[in-house]
Amino acid sequence: MSVLVGWAVSRRMTTPLRRMAAAAGDLASGARDVAVPESGPAEVAAVGAALNELARSLAHSEARQREFLLSVSHDLRTPLTAVTGYAESLADGVIPPEGVAEVGRIVGAEAARLDRLVQDLLDLARLDAHEVTLTMAAVDLAGLLASAEPVWRRRCDAVGVAFGLELPAVPLVVTADPDRLRQALDGLVDNALRATPAGRPVIVGAHGESGYAVLEVRDGGPGLAPEDFPVAFERSVLHERYRGVREVGTGLGLAIVARIVARHGGTVAARPAREGGACFAITLPVATPIVPTNTPVGQ
Repeated sequence: MSVLVGWAVSRRMTTPLRRMAAAAGDLASGARDVAVPESGPAEVAAVGAALNELARSLAHSEARQREFLLSVSHDLRTPLTAVTGYAESLADGVIPPEGVAEVGRIVGAEAARLDRLVQDLLDLARLDAHEVTLTMAAVDLAGLLASAEPVWRRRCDAVGVAFGLELPAVPLVVTADPDRLRQALDGLVDNALRATPAGRPVIVGAHGESGYAVLEVRDGGPGLAPEDFPVAFERSVLHERYRGVREVGTGLGLAIVARIVARHGGTVAARPAREGGACFAITLPVATPIVPTNTPVGQ
């Protein structure tokens, strides 16, 4: 009798496990319409549920990858078409001499667009692959913001946008790669400037919050819809939603910011700004002072 009971229990366990092993093999082979029954003993059912969730996650991720590739292909094709068309016109001699300089400016601008997109793609790929080496140091945020202010102010003045700088009331030091942190901030300022009309503000600032440092870029632009905030740092999402509605970049800038901040152990978030537009915030742990090993604590 005990042999029969053992056989029945073993069969109850091994049958769903065999199905799961076969499903895992199908997933490895590229199938994504994989589903296994979430039944049997609790532990076996939990494995089945995890396998089904993995299949759903893979399908969603690959669908997003396809959408991204389609978007990038479109963005590459547009400037390439312009460059090719003007190059053919020049080669055929249909551009009059007085129009050559203007054609040269257009071709240069389209080539610059291509260069920005390719550089953003490379940055994103390297950050995703953790191939970017961070040189960490103690970074005083007031100093970082003050050193960048002339550049940001000049860029805002050039398009009639009011620039504001809000330095922290107390020293704020974080452990970060200063160049990469500046790259993240530049990306947020670029994003804000594209959306902000002349006469409206772009504000860059920093403040402390319970052991964390918060870097903010706020703007007085048209802002975002409530459903945009949770997905703002996903690659190309806002780009696709607002293409043709307002000026957009490559669609990768905010995703690059998010990857840089994640490599620093921080977080990014988007929310409404009191200036009427959007606020993008980077939150990083405040650096913990290091006590030299040869110095007694308390001295």
